[in-house]
Amino acid sequence: MRRFIISIFLILFLVTPAYSLNIEEAVQRALTHNSDLQALRLGEDAAYGRLEKARLFLINNPTIGGNVSKKDKPDEEGSGEFTNYGFKLSQEFEVAGQRSSRIEVAEKELAGVKAGIKDKERVLVSDVKDAFTKALALKKKNGLAREIVQLNEELLGYTKIKFQAGDVSGLEVNLSEVELSKAKKELLLSEREYREALLLLQGFLGLSSDISFAVQGDLPSEAPVLPDKEVMKEALSRRPDAKASAFEVEKTRSAKQLAEKESIPNITLSGFYDRDEMRNAVGIEVSIPLPLFDMKQAEKKDAYAKVQEAKIKSDGLKKTIEREVEQAFSDLVTAIEELTLFKKEIIVKSAENLNLLNLAFKEGKVGFFEVRLAQKDTIEAQFAYIEAQTRTQLALNAIEKTIGGTLK
Repeated sequence: MRRFIISIFLILFLVTPAYSLNIEEAVQRALTHNSDLQALRLGEDAAYGRLEKARLFLINNPTIGGNVSKKDKPDEEGSGEFTNYGFKLSQEFEVAGQRSSRIEVAEKELAGVKAGIKDKERVLVSDVKDAFTKALALKKKNGLAREIVQLNEELLGYTKIKFQAGDVSGLEVNLSEVELSKAKKELLLSEREYREALLLLQGFLGLSSDISFAVQGDLPSEAPVLPDKEVMKEALSRRPDAKASAFEVEKTRSAKQLAEKESIPNITLSGFYDRDEMRNAVGIEVSIPLPLFDMKQAEKKDAYAKVQEAKIKSDGLKKTIEREVEQAFSDLVTAIEELTLFKKEIIVKSAENLNLLNLAFKEGKVGFFEVRLAQKDTIEAQFAYIEAQTRTQLALNAIEKTIGGTLK
């Protein structure tokens, strides 16, 4: 008895924790624990650091130098040595407004990084919703497959009873057993696909492998309202990747201006103090490098090329977004038309018809083949309805991903 109680406690403590998630909880967990998103957010801290450096009043540190030397005294002054020493403090100053351009570059970079993080969140949310939708559909298919196995078990039992009574042949019993084996095979396949879908979703959510969970929720049972395409296009301004692309164009333009300003030489001011055997000297030096050879030609060309590259990518992204809008809208139209063909009442009616035929089979009014045909039609209709619901939800997810949020 004691061993039995200990075993029960071990099972309770070691069993894998299981819980259910709805789609909102899955999205929030992914935004918090997804490792790729967490790594990307570290780039925001780095961008803040570059902005802090750009805001420094002096970008270059001062330089301090010194010298010490010994010099023999003239013969008339006797033997001995003089000790000469000096100090020099230098500071380089930017005179062409490089600081303001550098700040603009860092600010645009930071804004672009933030928009990139938002875009990663947009894509992640869509991936989570798609994975959740597919897992939910497979869960419903798995439940339907279990019902089919149960239905075939009941049908086999009644067929054997009728066979013993001499009402049906042995062929019908064999066919019923074959159908039950097929149903069990489909159930195993359904369970495997559901587990694989949960593993995929688990990766997006950042869950550890020792945690099991289940999805809960409903697929669309009614056709959603078709959104206005023009409203969808207006909502594209919220797309974070479009914002990031615009910030990149602005950043490259500021970087081009910075490269032009950096071609203007900086001024270095130096203060010095020298002492020797004759005098003390205090003064200021000014030095300016002469841009005779290196006039930042390569930097200017590189900055100009990056401006053009950013513009081309931004224009290409706009066209890509327009195509995504058309594709998402078309997919939703098709999904709505398909779901309309599978009204919930139709599925219910087909199930009712199957139940009536099963009852008639038990009473000997219809044969096995009539029941099997009705069963096949009902099962196909139910699976097709789940597929239509899944495609509708995926199309709705694609709309949200395309416009960067939900339609108001």
